Amino acid sequence: MNTKPLCTLTALLTFVSAGAHASSTDVNISGTITPAACTPSLSSNGQVDFGNISMPDLTPQPGIPDHSVLAPRSLTFSVTCDRATRFALVATGNRRDSSSIPLPKAFGLGSTTSGQAIGFYSATWPDNGATLDNLPADTLYSEDSGSTWVKVPGSGFEHLGDKPESRLGFALRGQTSPSAAEVLNLRLDVAGWLRNDMTHVDEALLDGHMTIELQYL
Repeated sequence: MNTKPLCTLTALLTFVSAGAHASSTDVNISGTITPAACTPSLSSNGQVDFGNISMPDLTPQPGIPDHSVLAPRSLTFSVTCDRATRFALVATGNRRDSSSIPLPKAFGLGSTTSGQAIGFYSATWPDNGATLDNLPADTLYSEDSGSTWVKVPGSGFEHLGDKPESRLGFALRGQTSPSAAEVLNLRLDVAGWLRNDMTHVDEALLDGHMTIELQYL
């Protein structure tokens, strides 16, 4: 991420000498304040491939009617900053309208040529799935754009359009608000569910797409 000037300060000071024939000179003070630069990245270039899928080989998912579950895939999501920085994460599902269930953590997998939703996927992590600067970290959740935080036992991304005030942060053990850190590593588990009324789905039809955004605090 390119750093940009946050603000430019210009001050004008005028010195005036006493007397009828006073003269003056100007002093201009300028400077640029830049924020820390943080770069998010995903292992495998963010690609999750479920391959060729045969519906008869899948296991129906208890508790989610009419869906079968795919074996989960794991990625590593990382944030690297040039100095210790406090930040939060949000996510936008770019295929949100194709999710087969209307839940914030359900992201769409695309649609068939007839317009039928194929299913949905989630991107979550376990309670021990996060580290800050190689130290164990807790996941924090905010429902008010970061004004207050609560610890949660692991978590997952929610579609920002459904929960516009939600934020996910990370804190060193014992802290109650997001910690400043240079490196976050997060084990991201991506699981998929397909509708049971399809007989065969080629991997080319699976078209999930999510954007993860970093927000400075």
